[in-house]
Amino acid sequence: MFSLSPLSGGETFFPDQCDHALIGLSPWNGRYSRRYIEALVTWAYARFPRVDVFTPGYEAAHTLVAAGFATGEAVHRARRAGTQLRNPALRALRDAGMVQPERHVHTWTQLHARPAYTRARHRVQLAYAADPAVRRACRRTAREAVRGAGRSVPDESAIDLAVGYALAELPLVTEGPSIFDVSSSVFLYHRDMELVHPLVSGESKALVPHPGQRYAIATWEDETP
Repeated sequence: MFSLSPLSGGETFFPDQCDHALIGLSPWNGRYSRRYIEALVTWAYARFPRVDVFTPGYEAAHTLVAAGFATGEAVHRARRAGTQLRNPALRALRDAGMVQPERHVHTWTQLHARPAYTRARHRVQLAYAADPAVRRACRRTAREAVRGAGRSVPDESAIDLAVGYALAELPLVTEGPSIFDVSSSVFLYHRDMELVHPLVSGESKALVPHPGQRYAIATWEDETP
C-alpha cells in the first residue's frame, strides 16, 4: 500500500483525482528494487484509470560518462539499468491485467516519436537557456545524478555533459497531459524533486506546467524498501 502527499510548497498541484498516473523510475537507486517497482506499479494500476511508466533513455549513458565511466561501459550499464527497471514494470502491468503493457512503459528516447514530447522538450531547452531558476534546478538535478552514479564531486564540465538527463525528464513533469493525451496527469516519485521546485513555486516564469499537471510523493507504507 502506498500513500500520496504533496510536494513541499506544491499543495495546489496535489491531485484530488487524476485520469492518469506517470511513474518515474530511477536507475542506480537502491529503492527501485524489483519488489518495490512491482508493488508501486500494481498499486497505481488499481488506483488510477490509466498508468504509464518511464525509465531513462540514452541520456543515462551521458550521466555515467560524466561520472567517469568509459563510453562503452557507460552504454552497457545504462542499457542494463533500463532493463532492470523495465522488466518488473512490464511484469506488474501484465499480472494486473493490462493488455499490451509494453505500450505503457517508455524511455525518453522512445518518446521523441511523440510530437507533444518534442515540442515540450524544445520549450524546456529554451527555458534552460533563458531562465536562471530552470537552469539552476536542472544543473542541481544533474549533479545529484552524477554523484549517484559514482562521482562524489562532479565539476562543471561533468554537469554540462550530464544535464541532458534533467532536460529529457523535465517535459514529463510539465506536459504529462499533452504527451499522454489525457486531461490530467499526476507525476509520482518517492520524494521531493529539485527539478520541480521552480515550477510549483512560481519561481520560473519561462516554464509553466500544463493546467492538468499534478505532482505527488508516493510513500510505501508497508515497509521500507
